[in-house]
Amino acid sequence: MRQSCGRKCLVDARGQRRMGRLIQADRRATLTEVTTRYNRGMQQSICGATTRTTLRRMGYNSRRPHRVPLISTTNRKKRLQFARAHQ
Repeated sequence: MRQSCGRKCLVDARGQRRMGRLIQADRRATLTEVTTRYNRGMQQSICGATTRTTLRRMGYNSRRPHRVPLISTTNRKKRLQFARAHQ
């Protein structure tokens, strides 16, 4: 959001929907691939930093799901074995 200056955002709500469709089509695409695919049909091109901030604003900033246990089940079993062995 550009609040201090009067410049319009390069990626508006329609552009965000378009970028969301690009992300859903290929979830493993890199940032440069998403940027080039987005710029392919647009009149005004955007850079990688604009793509990154737009994706953060859309909620794609986290690569991991939020509700994941910090210790996996195999590591938990190994820690329990280690603790029992060294009591």
